[in-house]
Amino acid sequence: MAYAIIAGVPPQYGLYSSVIQGVVGSLLSSSEHMTTGPTNTQSLLIASTVHRLADPTGQPELYLQLVFGLTLLKGLIQLGFAATMMGNIVRYVSRPVISGLVSGAGLLIFFGQLPAFLGLPQHSSNLPVVIRSIQEAWQHVRDVNPRAVLIGSAVVALIVLLRMRSKLLPGSLFAVVLAGLAVWCFGWTHGQVSLIAPLPHGLPHFHVPAIGWTEAEELFGGALALAIVGMLESVAIAKSIAVHTGEKISANQEFFAQGLKNFISSFFQCIPGSGSFTRSALDYEAGAETRFAALINAFCVAAIFWLLAGQARYVPLSALAGLLFVIAYGLVDWRYILRVLRSNRADAGVLLCTLLVACTAPLQFAILFGVLLNIGLFIRTASRLHLNEFVPVERSDLFIERELPGSAPNRIVFLQLEGDLFFGLADELKTRLTHLVNGKQRTVVLRLRRTHSVDSTILHVFEEFAREIMSKSGHLILCGVQPELRQVLENYGLIDLIGAENCFGVTGTGLFESVKQAIAHARRLSGELPVAIEELEKSWAYEI
Repeated sequence: MAYAIIAGVPPQYGLYSSVIQGVVGSLLSSSEHMTTGPTNTQSLLIASTVHRLADPTGQPELYLQLVFGLTLLKGLIQLGFAATMMGNIVRYVSRPVISGLVSGAGLLIFFGQLPAFLGLPQHSSNLPVVIRSIQEAWQHVRDVNPRAVLIGSAVVALIVLLRMRSKLLPGSLFAVVLAGLAVWCFGWTHGQVSLIAPLPHGLPHFHVPAIGWTEAEELFGGALALAIVGMLESVAIAKSIAVHTGEKISANQEFFAQGLKNFISSFFQCIPGSGSFTRSALDYEAGAETRFAALINAFCVAAIFWLLAGQARYVPLSALAGLLFVIAYGLVDWRYILRVLRSNRADAGVLLCTLLVACTAPLQFAILFGVLLNIGLFIRTASRLHLNEFVPVERSDLFIERELPGSAPNRIVFLQLEGDLFFGLADELKTRLTHLVNGKQRTVVLRLRRTHSVDSTILHVFEEFAREIMSKSGHLILCGVQPELRQVLENYGLIDLIGAENCFGVTGTGLFESVKQAIAHARRLSGELPVAIEELEKSWAYEI
């Protein structure tokens, strides 16, 4: 019921989702302990997406239809991801992005429930939730309802105390039930404290979401964010429990399970849902062994709803607000945030920026923003050129590997190039190789043993460098060339340009054999062998 309120829909739709999605999700998940249904981040994303298109108070029917349509779209997107085997997409969303997003969700839940906790009416506004809630609380501080604050504070205190006693005690249930009993005993009415509207009896009926292409286009961005975040939640939950159980978790199967669950539940008036960490962890800690525990869970929720729907009218909104305060606090991973701030500036920047965007913009934008920051950091890291020179240690069989200086003192220079060579490295590589051509070097031995892949832009740089050094009667010699890379070089025409005799592949006849052949060939071409190369050749004990 609390998550339904966050999503902006009546509480019964949260119960519908818990039952229908709980049954389907438990049967299809790759985890024996996955419990699915409404979650905090999903509910926030629902509100963020649909609030822009309809007002839940002024247009309740339209709002509900859009929410059901959002469930349908999310299910279809996840089924599409499963069909195209895109389960590994979750690998490209880093922990700082998830932490920033979830922490932002916690702050949004806290400030979004602040008016209900204080017993103040909530008003629609274009302002961000954080600013709007603080503004409303400040402007109506004299209208704060002491009963609501008392109930909400008692709920928070009771939940915390029971959790300290045992994680298996249903503190949230006890607190909400006791709050409802207090309202009933004191005879408080809706005019004295805000209460949940009466819930209808019975389970949902079959209903086709009434949305058209225009609404689907407007909801697509939010549905995509819901699909990705829901997948992240579900896989993270399943893997965290699998550490203890030894289960094998399939990301693609989770995409299928979550997608089919949302697709089916959209026809039974359900809001988008995903795996719930709180309920799944409790399921495991309580001793559940199979997925039928989650199935029984869903049936119990249905039974309680069927029998006690009428009594829900005594539950005060401030009690649910207090419950959500506790949930919001748990969402902010304070320890992880402090550790990241102390240890890694780049990750700290991603986390804080994602958190800031989550608090000031629609939540789906925060996800996209965080992922784009991740991609930017990855490109920056991948764009670091690893071009080193081997230099021997005097009177020793050892050598050191150092950054290539602007120019080298010898006519023959031996270089090590490694990593994935792609267009982002082209300019720096060209600049550093140009320094060699402008110096005294006439023969360059380039080892590609640690090179994994080379794209056409880098091949063009190699070609220009080869032509330039050859125009000055120099030579470019390649060694440690893997068979796959040699085929690429031949297809591009680089082997024909430098000459097949100047390309030495990896051989199985000895350690560093291709390098020794390249050095001997360079000596024949230049008529000399610098001391550095002689010492370096002595120092080779193994090829890596």
